[in-house]
Amino acid sequence: MNYNDKVIIENLRTIESFEPAKRMALSYARVSRLIQAEGDGLRRQKSLNDEGCERFGVTIATKHQMTDMGLSAYRGKNLESGALGALLKEAEAGRFPDGTILFVESLDRISRAKPEDALRLFLQIINTGLVVVTTIDWQEYRTGQMDMMKLFGSIMIMSAAHEESAKKEFRTKQSYAERYAKAAATGVLPRQSMFGWLTKDPVTGLAVLDGVRKPEIVRRIFDMCLNGCGLPKIAKTLNAAGEKPFAMDKKTKGRATYWTVANVAHILKSKAVYGDYHRKNGEVLIGIFPEVVSKEDFYRAQAAMTSRLKVGRGRKGEAYSNLFGGIAKCHYCGEPMTIRNPKKGRAIQFYCKGSLVGKCTDAAPWNYERFEKSFLSFVAEIDLQAIIHGGTGSRQGTITQQIQQLEGEGIAIFKSQQAFIGMIEQDAVLGDSLRPSMVKNATKLKAVGEQIATLEIERNKIQSEQQAASDGNRIAFPKVGTGPGDVTMAELCLLRTKAAEHIRTIVECIELDRPHLTKRARKAAQSEPNEAGKALWMDYAKRVANSRDALDSKYLVRFKGGASRLIYPDNRDATESFVVANMGLEGDRSKLPKATRTIEQFAEARMA
Repeated sequence: MNYNDKVIIENLRTIESFEPAKRMALSYARVSRLIQAEGDGLRRQKSLNDEGCERFGVTIATKHQMTDMGLSAYRGKNLESGALGALLKEAEAGRFPDGTILFVESLDRISRAKPEDALRLFLQIINTGLVVVTTIDWQEYRTGQMDMMKLFGSIMIMSAAHEESAKKEFRTKQSYAERYAKAAATGVLPRQSMFGWLTKDPVTGLAVLDGVRKPEIVRRIFDMCLNGCGLPKIAKTLNAAGEKPFAMDKKTKGRATYWTVANVAHILKSKAVYGDYHRKNGEVLIGIFPEVVSKEDFYRAQAAMTSRLKVGRGRKGEAYSNLFGGIAKCHYCGEPMTIRNPKKGRAIQFYCKGSLVGKCTDAAPWNYERFEKSFLSFVAEIDLQAIIHGGTGSRQGTITQQIQQLEGEGIAIFKSQQAFIGMIEQDAVLGDSLRPSMVKNATKLKAVGEQIATLEIERNKIQSEQQAASDGNRIAFPKVGTGPGDVTMAELCLLRTKAAEHIRTIVECIELDRPHLTKRARKAAQSEPNEAGKALWMDYAKRVANSRDALDSKYLVRFKGGASRLIYPDNRDATESFVVANMGLEGDRSKLPKATRTIEQFAEARMA
């Protein structure tokens, strides 16, 4: 709860305790910035309240003195979210007796908006029965007693207040424009503080890297993000390593002493990491900061974060148990597939979420380890060997990075477009001035989409030319241990995180189809009218319960770009399959993954 929320609540309590029988009055004061409250602003506004009470024979209790701190009357913030808005709402509800005095220093404390808007608010207040008294000149404004001269005088005061604020706004904007124009020419940013990994050179005033450790932390954050780590994982890793956070704006009060999701996200979303400074008005100062992360990696990180929001959320476990979070779906109900902790001595099961809550009654669970081994064996586009041994450097990997970068740029352009739309919805006058920028954004979005489509076509062609699975992903993840080739649990988690991120860049979704034949047979037995029929169904249920691990399972891999692959695995040996059907994959089909078992073997297995 912020300061002004507390003020509004207190004011509402004040209004509720207002007793009409007493000659009580209200007072209202306002400062546009909190720093003004530390000076003479509030004292000056309240100094004549005691004299006003003597003049009009009223009393102002402390709880009846209402104040808006840090709220602008030029933008109407004090009416929208401040004490003045709460006061007006209660006055219109008839909570005050007619003739109740409201002391204000001047009419500009109530509003500095355009004269017509300020007059409308002013008349709205006095029409509730409140009497506005300005302590600067002891003028009274009450309904029914506003002659032409008094009304004209109030309009002049409010017009002058608006003009003064408008001049200040114009001069401030001009000052900032000049300072930032100078910054663009000289490279010296007119800011008292810098981003956490930067500092000012005491001689030149230019932004320079603040030592070695802080820029390295920034690079490490982006590296973890690009390798599939989410914000909580990044923060946890930095805290475990004993790294201390650095303040983005050099504030010391209230600063966290450890890394949080918020300050990790702040760094990942800051375009200052690749050297540019983006002002709130859309102006960009290019190359004003030293580059810590490339622009390409920045936009790849944006795309990776957006992708994880859609398909990669949730707990991953100590060793990133599920490589297919968010992209593996149930064929029957479309719900995500999820890992469920197994009972002691049993294998990890891959369940349809719908089946766990009774929504889906058709899907049987999969053995997760077998499914993962089958997927990596027959989706040769996933270069597991390159992931384990430190990256590919292949053309396919380069294309994937380029697509990620373009997706990140597209996300940034789309957000900018949405911001423009929001600004126009608030003020339609801005439409003409923002239209050129919106047209430019639309053109950029179209170009980005076309580039992504072109790259996806090239990537699909490369995928089509991949060697068959028998020559590819026979390699497995290393085991945790201390022997040759073994890794620590943290290292295994990082490898699996990279693999999961790589899978998400290539695969759109995976539809898992494994019918629960035992459940179906039992249902059929229950509905069978004669005992002989029931016995046949129950016998079938027992037979499929013993054999279903090997048969009646299939999954469809849908690649980004439209191609797909249907796989009937032999779950007795996850590296074998009965059927592998490639659809929409162009190129030399002889090099695509293919079934390792024959249709005859499939039929024999079913008859066994």
